Amino acid sequence: MIRSNEPITFRGLARTAGVSLDFLYRCAPIRQRVEHLRAQEQTTPPPTATTTHEDIPSSVVRTLTAQLSTLKQRHREEVHQLKQALEAAHGEILELRRSLGRRHDTVSQSSPKD
Repeated sequence: MIRSNEPITFRGLARTAGVSLDFLYRCAPIRQRVEHLRAQEQTTPPPTATTTHEDIPSSVVRTLTAQLSTLKQRHREEVHQLKQALEAAHGEILELRRSLGRRHDTVSQSSPKD
């Protein structure tokens, strides 16, 4: 947004970065950066020349990308842990069913028939 001389707004950043407004407002470092840039934008005249390093992402985009990577990694780890817990639960259920089946067979064999 800075390179393209667009005004810095939360809505504009959310649209550009593909994230929700809620995410931007909840993330303190990003929120502070946006507020700082907005205040700076109001006190300084817009630059006359565009930045020559157009292929370098802005710090906001880098911050969002880093946070997204961290969240994805946490999500993968949580899913892995949940899958392991589910497999363990399935194993326990199978053991309980087998145990219950053996008890049921033992009880039905030992009970006299009328």
